[in-house]
Amino acid sequence: MKIEFDISGEKSQNLSQSASSELTRVSKEYVEDVLDEANRLEASRNDSSNHEITAAIINDAVLYTKKYRLRKRKPTNIIIAQVVAFISSVFTGGLFDTDKFKDLGYIILFLFVFLVAVVSSVFIIFKDNSNE
Repeated sequence: MKIEFDISGEKSQNLSQSASSELTRVSKEYVEDVLDEANRLEASRNDSSNHEITAAIINDAVLYTKKYRLRKRKPTNIIIAQVVAFISSVFTGGLFDTDKFKDLGYIILFLFVFLVAVVSSVFIIFKDNSNE
């Protein structure tokens, strides 16, 4: 089923073409989140195979999404980068010993672990969707 809606001209008269397309994208995303939540609510309330989403369930889904702000699951590569950044940062702190910096191998090991910590942290910052 295709759902379309119109917004009156006075509210959307100052929108540029790019703003209009972005508004359409964001609205579609929000409606999909509400529908996902409505399906989840209906499935939890009704165990039979006959599922019907009513206006009350849509209202409950809207209230739930406004109150709890549904968040998408983080991608696996972001989670792995967070774990790598944490572990390499801890190891970098553990390896920081100025007395042992006279050994070239120790300096190379420290710099490698430090580089892994920095690169993974920068990767997380640039790939984080909340920074858009």
